[in-house]
Amino acid sequence: MKIILQIEHLTKDFENDGRPAYKAVDDVSFTLNCGEKLAIIGESGSGKTTVVNMITRLIDVTKGKIILDGEDITNLTGKKLREAYRKMQMVFQTPVESFDPRCTLGDGIMESLINSGFSKKDALEEAKRLLKECGLPEKFINRYPHEVSGGQCQRAAIARAIAIRPKLLILDEATSALDVTVQADILNLLTKLHDEMDMSYLFICHDIALVQNFCDRVLVMYKGKIIEEGIPNDVIKNPKNEYTQRLINSVL
Repeated sequence: MKIILQIEHLTKDFENDGRPAYKAVDDVSFTLNCGEKLAIIGESGSGKTTVVNMITRLIDVTKGKIILDGEDITNLTGKKLREAYRKMQMVFQTPVESFDPRCTLGDGIMESLINSGFSKKDALEEAKRLLKECGLPEKFINRYPHEVSGGQCQRAAIARAIAIRPKLLILDEATSALDVTVQADILNLLTKLHDEMDMSYLFICHDIALVQNFCDRVLVMYKGKIIEEGIPNDVIKNPKNEYTQRLINSVL
C-alpha cells in the first residue's frame, strides 16, 4: 500500500537561554497509508500537538525527517512549502479562532481557491458548493465566524480545508470543543468526505473512545514517545501499557 506520510525519528527539543529545557517529542516514527485514518491520542503535554506542528512546519524539527507523498519537506520554506500545503491541510480545535474575524466564512474558503488559480466568480460558486457539501446552506457564505455556532463554524473550516482537495487532512482536536451530539455529526461528515474524496486523515485526540469506530489505527503517546499502537478495538480490549489502560479507564 502506498504511503502518504512517513515520519522518521522525529524529535523536538525546546530550549531555554540556548540550552535544552525539555524534550517534547522523543524519536517518534510512524507511517500513514493512503486512504487510512490514523489517530494519535494522549493527554495534554504528551507531545501529539508538537508532532503535528512539526509535520505542518509551524515549528522546526530538532532531528528527524518528514516525508509527504514521497517528498522530504522537513526543511522546506517559501514557495516549496506553499506547494506542499496543496497536499496537506489542517482543521484546528477552535474553528472560530482559525478564521479572520474581519472576513466572512466565504472569504476564508475562497482565499485558498483563488490562490490555487480560481477566478473570483468561480471561487464564489465553488465555496457555495463546498458549504453545501459540508451541510451548510449557501447563505452562510456571508456569515462571519462569530455569527454561527461552533459546529457550523467547524463545518465551514472543513469546507475550507478540503477546497483544494488535499491528499492529507490533519485534524488537531477538531471535535473536542464541541458538544457530544455535534461531535457525532462532524465525525459523520468526515467519514462521508473521506469516502468521497479518498483522503488520508491524521486525527489528533485525547479520547480513545472517540476514535474507536472512526479510525483504522491508533498511536498512543506519552511523554513525547509512542508507547503503543494498533487497531483501536484491540488497543482498548487488550492494552499493553499501564498508561494506555489509564486513558481507557478515564473515558470508558
